[in-house]
Amino acid sequence: MDFAVSEDFLARPRDDPKGQNSGLFEHSLKTAYKAKEIAASLSDEELANTAFYAGLLHDVGKLNPYYQILFSSGWVDGDYLRAHAIFSALAVHWLANTAAFSKRTQKQILFAVAGHHTKLTQFAKSLAFIENDKTLFERSFKDTYNNLYRFSQTVRELKEFKDLDWDYCLSKFKNPIPRIPQEPDYTVDEGNSFVEDFLDFSSVFSALIQADRGSFFEKFPQPAFGISLNTGVLVRTGSDASLPKIRTNFQERLLLNNKFEDNLLILKAPTGIGKTKIFLDIVNKFLASPSRRFERVFYFSPLLALTDDFEGKLYTDNAVSVLNQADAEKVLVYNHAFKGSLPKKRSSNDSCISLDEEAENTEFFKTPEYFERESFNKELIITTTQRLLMVLYSNEVSEKKKLLSFKNSFLIIDEVQTIPKVLLPNLIALLKVLTKKYHSKILLVSATIPDELLGLPMVATPDDVEEQYLQMTAKRIEYMEVLDANREVPLLRVDERVLFMFNTRRKALCFFEKVSELKPDAVYLSTGIRKRDREKIIENLHGSTPATVVSTQVLEAGVDVSFSRMYREMAPLDNIVQAMGRLNRECERSDPLLTVFRLLDNNHMPYSELEVEESKKRIPQLHSSKDLYDALSDYYKTVSSENLTNKNLAKNLDDYMKRLNFDDVWKFVKDHALPLELGDSLLVPDPQDFEKIKKDFLSSDSNKGLGKIYTHYAKLMAQLPGSIEKINGLEDLLDEELLEVGVLFPKEKALGEVYDSKVGLDKWVKKT
Repeated sequence: MDFAVSEDFLARPRDDPKGQNSGLFEHSLKTAYKAKEIAASLSDEELANTAFYAGLLHDVGKLNPYYQILFSSGWVDGDYLRAHAIFSALAVHWLANTAAFSKRTQKQILFAVAGHHTKLTQFAKSLAFIENDKTLFERSFKDTYNNLYRFSQTVRELKEFKDLDWDYCLSKFKNPIPRIPQEPDYTVDEGNSFVEDFLDFSSVFSALIQADRGSFFEKFPQPAFGISLNTGVLVRTGSDASLPKIRTNFQERLLLNNKFEDNLLILKAPTGIGKTKIFLDIVNKFLASPSRRFERVFYFSPLLALTDDFEGKLYTDNAVSVLNQADAEKVLVYNHAFKGSLPKKRSSNDSCISLDEEAENTEFFKTPEYFERESFNKELIITTTQRLLMVLYSNEVSEKKKLLSFKNSFLIIDEVQTIPKVLLPNLIALLKVLTKKYHSKILLVSATIPDELLGLPMVATPDDVEEQYLQMTAKRIEYMEVLDANREVPLLRVDERVLFMFNTRRKALCFFEKVSELKPDAVYLSTGIRKRDREKIIENLHGSTPATVVSTQVLEAGVDVSFSRMYREMAPLDNIVQAMGRLNRECERSDPLLTVFRLLDNNHMPYSELEVEESKKRIPQLHSSKDLYDALSDYYKTVSSENLTNKNLAKNLDDYMKRLNFDDVWKFVKDHALPLELGDSLLVPDPQDFEKIKKDFLSSDSNKGLGKIYTHYAKLMAQLPGSIEKINGLEDLLDEELLEVGVLFPKEKALGEVYDSKVGLDKWVKKT
């Protein structure tokens, strides 16, 4: 049976003024030129041409009769294989087999086209599924020939298509039993940078995905950063008037003494000095120079608490704010709990709903606004360090779509010391190539700098002012072998704000139970408390009211609360530095004290054993915050030199990149650099919302719908201390109907048994 390709599919758009159902010819040209335009600003002309051909040929596989039947009748009977990317890739494999394309260019086009509906992968791996549908594949392959021949007659003399070997390609498709090429793993040529090669392949893929998805809209967004930042409102005040003056002096001299000409540089400054204001002032400095304008500015942080803090500093309902209303609309907040504009995120803070309103309508997913959001085409993007790693290393379409938006941009990576050290050498090499290829600037920000980052250009800071600041904000440090609540709590002054911080929820809970007997008003914080409750607790901690708090590391960084006394379980030195940032932030007390106590169970988790052991050797000898800062250099050198495991693992990552093994690269980063979910998430409703929330989940008819509803109620989620199967007695208290569709939701009458008003889901810690 011969299903010929239709003329309108070959050449002209259907009755569709917006171009959403373009014919193959028009769509191919539009995608090709858009992909070339997107990649043209990279410092590699060959990449732009490669992106052009990836766009030109990405959909030629729709000449597969399956799609011709589908487009003409709207249904298919299963005679053909539903696949077009693989047919497009096969066509590329033979069409680009000419002297006009280098082997490297051929591979870049081939890999991008093969994965543009799935993920970036090597061609041979993308062919594996054919064995499962060999009969359908061979029939589809054979019957594609006539359509491919007619298409070639239409386009082969056009300038865009003339360098392609149509005769060779047609001869391959005419073979009734095709010999499917099994390409060996591709390895970069000797002398080439494998990191650069990895980024180039990813860049072609990203250009194709953005061009293909954006080709259905009349306007393709192209931001130019022009947001006015009123950083004067970030000047902090304190009980001691000299502290704000020192901060201002530090910030002003830093801006005056630096030209910020290096494309990858480090800002090392003490916790509490006002780093947020500093890097926003740097943005303003760039904005004032016409020759240094950016398309976008990105802010990455490792914790949602940090992004929440950053958002709160940028935009409030107050009359005076860093951003005005109009500019706030140009800011995109993008994380697992919320994707949408900054004003919508801020307005959702008082409710459980944490979802861009437009996403309620399924039609929103077809709009330019949705594409703009998912491709990071906004002027200022606030997102997480985890998202940065996903965009750089993942081979998924949804992440790689965002990669080309890093071009001509300013990337701020906050708290860079939290990135696992095993990844840092490769990541820095990748960022160096990115700044060169993408004409971008990257600022790494931290109070502590791991040894793996030494050698990078540093922002010059006024040492004398920093010394004044460190002296004024100095803390005493003591080491304690045993932390005894019955001994320590009665010694606390009635006007103190004290924080006890532990490495795990089990240890925090056990200690809280003892503390609450002595101080019934003590507060508990961990991820076992639902997000909305955590936000209220933290909000109540602002100010100077006496308080006793027991927490995990949820208060370690990015939370603008201050304590006069702190107890911190033994941890790596840089984590202790971060925790110390919550101690006496505005010099409220004359003698702030940090007590580091021995690991309660000698278990180093969740940290590296080497880093904890090296910290244990040093902490007993430290007596002040100055001693702690001074100890960091030797600590980092020792950790770096002795960590043979990290070095071997880092070599594995390099080897995966050299072979362009995109699957293994991403698996490595997921396994070693992204946080593991330690427990299932459970939705904890308010009693009056039970029926509505349950109805929302039960009425959802797809996993995508479930995900959308989860996002809708993100602030009602809390994390269990383990998987549901490992918690004795909990499953019997959950709603059976929702459990069947994978939703963890308590029975209405069991809410009090499931979720404790003080410790949340951590009441189940001892039953895991």
